[in-house]
Amino acid sequence: MPSSHPPPGAAAELGRQFDEHGRRILLYLARRTDLQSAEDILGETFVTALVRWESFDPDRQDALPWLFGIASNLLRRHWRSQRRADRALSRVAVSERLDDDAGDRLDSERAVQTVMRELDRMRPAVRETVLLHAWAELTYEQIAEATGVPVGTVRSRLNRARTALRAVPGTTDSLNGPLHV
Repeated sequence: MPSSHPPPGAAAELGRQFDEHGRRILLYLARRTDLQSAEDILGETFVTALVRWESFDPDRQDALPWLFGIASNLLRRHWRSQRRADRALSRVAVSERLDDDAGDRLDSERAVQTVMRELDRMRPAVRETVLLHAWAELTYEQIAEATGVPVGTVRSRLNRARTALRAVPGTTDSLNGPLHV
């Protein structure tokens, strides 16, 4: 069991990590749930990191995957307790381009909803891998570290997801080019 008293300097280092990575983690969380919940989970992520500071491997060059791992676990717990997963994922369907005409926006929103439904059908581990790659922009290695699986498993999960998404007409994947030819 980790000590309830972090070592000297841990709070200052986590403050630096928050300044460096907090916004990126918050943006990822906000895409997965409402902003208030995302902010709460972000705060809880850094509190948890401080409490578990001794479990962080100082030989790692970057704390970002470790922090994303904590945030992802807290987010899953949030969904289980609040049963908000479906609502949170559907919020992504809002078009970011307001200058499109209504027909284009509707087509875009329908395409996003279709992709979100496909993501909902994926195993949670596969969906988490896809979202960490696409939304958090983590590398394969960082995803492996955040989720505690080998890099080969990350590659396999992303390949399975791409295969499933290729069947969705009219969608694209910025990481793999057009998904439907």
